[in-house]
Amino acid sequence: MPEFEYEDLLPLGADNTAYRLLTTEGVRTVEGPDGRSFLEVAPEALRLLTETAMHDIAHFLRPAPHPPLRR
Repeated sequence: MPEFEYEDLLPLGADNTAYRLLTTEGVRTVEGPDGRSFLEVAPEALRLLTETAMHDIAHFLRPAPHPPLRR
C-alpha cells in the first residue's frame, strides 16, 4: 500500500483574474464581536449581482455558434 502524502486541497496562489466592479452601493463593512469585520450586503445589491451573473452565464457560456432556427 502506498504511503499517504498530504496535499493542499485548494492551494493559494497568485490571482490574475480581471474583476469588474458592479456597484459599491448597498455594501458596507460592519464591526462584529471581538472587533472582527464583516461585510453587510443589502438585498438590492444581491439582486443586481444575481441578475448580472445570470445574464453573463447566458451570454458568455452559451454554445457557439448557435445552430440556425428551423421550422
